[in-house]
Amino acid sequence: MNRKSLMVFHALMKKGWIDRQADHEVWDYSMDPDIIDELVIFQEELGFELQRIRDRLYMIPTQDNDLFLKNNEDFRKDVGGNEVRNRDIYLMNFMAVYLLYLFFNSEVSGNQIRTLISIEDYISELNSYFSRYEKSDDSIEDMRDYSESFKLLCNDWLTKIEGDLENRKITTKYGIVNKLMVKLKADDIFSIDDNGIIKPTQKCKDLMPYFLKKNRIIKINNILKEEEIRATDK
Repeated sequence: MNRKSLMVFHALMKKGWIDRQADHEVWDYSMDPDIIDELVIFQEELGFELQRIRDRLYMIPTQDNDLFLKNNEDFRKDVGGNEVRNRDIYLMNFMAVYLLYLFFNSEVSGNQIRTLISIEDYISELNSYFSRYEKSDDSIEDMRDYSESFKLLCNDWLTKIEGDLENRKITTKYGIVNKLMVKLKADDIFSIDDNGIIKPTQKCKDLMPYFLKKNRIIKINNILKEEEIRATDK
């Protein structure tokens, strides 16, 4: 095996991407057709995809990957709380998807529609969204498409007390958002400053068009359905 191929793979393993400006030598190696052929073998064996987006080469785990993907216990460790229930994790997963929606809800798949949001406005958006289903009635046609599991998540959010910007308790709205941001910062998806301003990272902006391709939306919907089934777990 080409030693340079291992250098490229090692660089990808360290951060999940190679930056053309910061790692120009390794970037040049990654452009070599022979090295690309060897990386394709790695892809098939280890379960990941490579995407070159502008000045970065990203390593993206697939659902078949058993090395990089995380389970609920990993998530619990990332947010730093043994008190975090499975239901809290499913709620945070939904909140993360909704945060992405607020930034990338464009008619053109993956296009960014805002540059930042304050934590206060994010909580306000979640309040507005979940409040639509607060007084749901199964006889209402709009609610027939929503499962009991989803309604439980809505209720879980709406029954939390507000808290404040410094709060870290999972039982408060600010607290669960702050815990989620620990996870999203660690995964380099969003950043949040001392004033509570949330912004997507370069990685997030690069990869959203990839994740929102039509053929991937079907996969994402299937995954969300599986998570919904498990959302009733305490």
